[in-house]
Amino acid sequence: MNTLHSNHNPFFSLLSVSKCYNKSMKNFKPLHYSLFRQTLNPKELDFKTTNTLESLTRFLGQKRALEALNFSIKIKRQGYNAYAMGPSGIGKLSLVRNVLKAQAKKFPPPSDWCYVHNFKHPEKPIALQLPTGLGSVLQRDVNLLIEEIGGSILAVFESDEYNYEMKKILEKFNKERKINAKSTTEKNTTENDSEEKNEEKVPRLYKQRHENEKKIQLKYVSTVIHPLIEKLTKKYKKHLAVVKHLKAMEKDILKHMEDFLKQDETSHLLLLNLENPELVKYHINLLVDNHRLKNLPVIFEANPSYSNLICRVEHTSQYGNLMTNFTLIKPGALHKANGGFLILEARKLKHSPHAWEGLKRALFTKKIKIEQLEDSSDSAKPVSLTPVPIPLDIKVILLGKRSTYYYLIQKDPDFTELFKVAVDFDEQIDRNKRNIQLYARLIATIVRKEKVKPFHASAVAAIIDYSSRVAEDKEKLSTHIRTIRDLILESNYFAETKKRKNVNAKDVKDAIKAQIYRLDRSKETYYEDILRNFILIDTKDKRVGQINCLSYVSIGNYSFGHPSRLTARVRQGRGNLIDIQREIKLAGPWHSKAMLTITNFLASHYSPNQKYSLTASLSFEQVYSKLDGDSASVAEICVLLSAIAEIPIKQNIAITGSVNQHGDVQAIGGVNDKIEGFFEICKAKGLNGKQGVIIPRVNVKNLMLKEEVVEAAKQKKFFIYPIDTVEEAIHILTDMPAGMRNKQGKFPLNTVNHLVEVRLENFYQESKKITIKKK
Repeated sequence: MNTLHSNHNPFFSLLSVSKCYNKSMKNFKPLHYSLFRQTLNPKELDFKTTNTLESLTRFLGQKRALEALNFSIKIKRQGYNAYAMGPSGIGKLSLVRNVLKAQAKKFPPPSDWCYVHNFKHPEKPIALQLPTGLGSVLQRDVNLLIEEIGGSILAVFESDEYNYEMKKILEKFNKERKINAKSTTEKNTTENDSEEKNEEKVPRLYKQRHENEKKIQLKYVSTVIHPLIEKLTKKYKKHLAVVKHLKAMEKDILKHMEDFLKQDETSHLLLLNLENPELVKYHINLLVDNHRLKNLPVIFEANPSYSNLICRVEHTSQYGNLMTNFTLIKPGALHKANGGFLILEARKLKHSPHAWEGLKRALFTKKIKIEQLEDSSDSAKPVSLTPVPIPLDIKVILLGKRSTYYYLIQKDPDFTELFKVAVDFDEQIDRNKRNIQLYARLIATIVRKEKVKPFHASAVAAIIDYSSRVAEDKEKLSTHIRTIRDLILESNYFAETKKRKNVNAKDVKDAIKAQIYRLDRSKETYYEDILRNFILIDTKDKRVGQINCLSYVSIGNYSFGHPSRLTARVRQGRGNLIDIQREIKLAGPWHSKAMLTITNFLASHYSPNQKYSLTASLSFEQVYSKLDGDSASVAEICVLLSAIAEIPIKQNIAITGSVNQHGDVQAIGGVNDKIEGFFEICKAKGLNGKQGVIIPRVNVKNLMLKEEVVEAAKQKKFFIYPIDTVEEAIHILTDMPAGMRNKQGKFPLNTVNHLVEVRLENFYQESKKITIKKK
């Protein structure tokens, strides 16, 4: 069991005495219901429906992100790629894509790229760079060339002139063979040397015949195909690499002219055989064809695996073996985006190590190099080719969460070298008149894009109010575009079911209720357990050492208030403060930090110059999951003071708030869910006009509560008390002033602080008596 020890103060670490609180206690009044939420009057929008609004042609907010993105695009230095960070659904992809497309329009499309056969080293295909649109022209020209060459070769082999020459060679061969045979029979065959000479002469005749036939074939075939290739060579004379390839192609065709033909098994006639796999080497693999582009490419690769990002080399089966060739090289996203912009999702890229390493290697070397994967967990197969790398000129923009960005900065030193520009998206904008008008135009833009019914001004106002709720700030609007788009679509659904011409505020509210209903089974189960007393939460009377805490639970993208009971027990002891959640390892680091803050606050606030002979324990009752955060620290101090001073705490008031070592109350998160959670329990058990919650005063600006909570406050059935200090909280909870030290350093009688200090003094005296008896 963890305990806190000190030679001077066993209960709390000894700190210097905190400054005295000289301020008089305020007259605590509950918050006026008008401050419970910000409501936009539809009349302020100055339009009837979204039909009369212009579409929004600019981005809402995101000034910082836009400036950073434009900087990344325009700086022509290596490593200035960008990482666009922010939560999913905020519109990162749309903004980045639109900005890149606008920039892309300023420049012509990049070059085409082809792979061709390397006749000297077939395993190393050659890359050809061609002006935009010329790649497809070359591919078509070469395809026609192959057909013409095949037809020309067939015509040569069927021509009378060619056959006459071949017949002469055959006749000469037959004549010499007969002469050789006759001379062989006339001579004395018993002579070994004569036999050997005759045996050697026959193969020479066949060899000579073959050589003569080959010369005739080369003579006639080269005569017909050279002009064809020469014509194409002249067309591409400005492109030396193409000319060089065509000449190498001509030489190879002359060596393998028989590959264009086949003999019919029945008629024994020669036929054109353009389907022969051996002819593939003469084709053009048009890897990147930009002839349809008008500007620089902007590519978003949704699945950045190694195959999709770097390359994919396909295989074919021949005679039971997997084979490949240069025509089976397929372009990756880097090839398609080369010369322009590539957008990738960091989360998906992070889960594909080969792709991530391949991307980094390409950006560092400025080349797209196809390499064999040693351990291919990717769908890509190991390649048997090593194509010539293609030069890379590209800007890459990664999209991801902030946590992924900071993870990569810490774990991957290459990341900061390659992605120097952070494009940080704002999740909120100020809720002012100008932005409200822009937000209305944003809603109109989405309405037109999604082709839904027009939205009435009341519906637009309801969405804007909901946006502040999503932002958890009545002074802000959320820029989470996906959430707003979903609400628009779902509101339109309710309008359609009721056959309305326009979507109104009720449709929006119905859509919000439906969203909650689809997700709140866990909340209903928890609240039902409270109402059935399986989980103990009191909403009336008073109890010593017991307080209602406000917390909330997030399940996916849904959160709800999770009220819980916190109890404290104290007794004379050695100064141990036991946090039961921490002892059983159900407390996170922020909760543990809060406990140490409480420790130091109390150590400096009460009798700092004497030992505390006290053992205390704190427990969140019936909480069985991990607890984290510091929003219960005010409650923990108050329940400890209640237990020490034996002053009962009101159970009809719940509390949330963080505290620092000076006792100042700090802001917390999820304030709306927390308040509504306790309100629903009170409502279900019966509102008695005395129930309410205590929250940090700074969180008043975060209030965007449901209308039923506002109505209950308006009828004085539910209250919210904003506070600045722990003293204010304990005063509200006990109806007894906390008490401030006077000039003599004493707390006034009949104050909480006085009773706490007296009780601690009693524990100290009892401890001294026990120590004397033992001696």
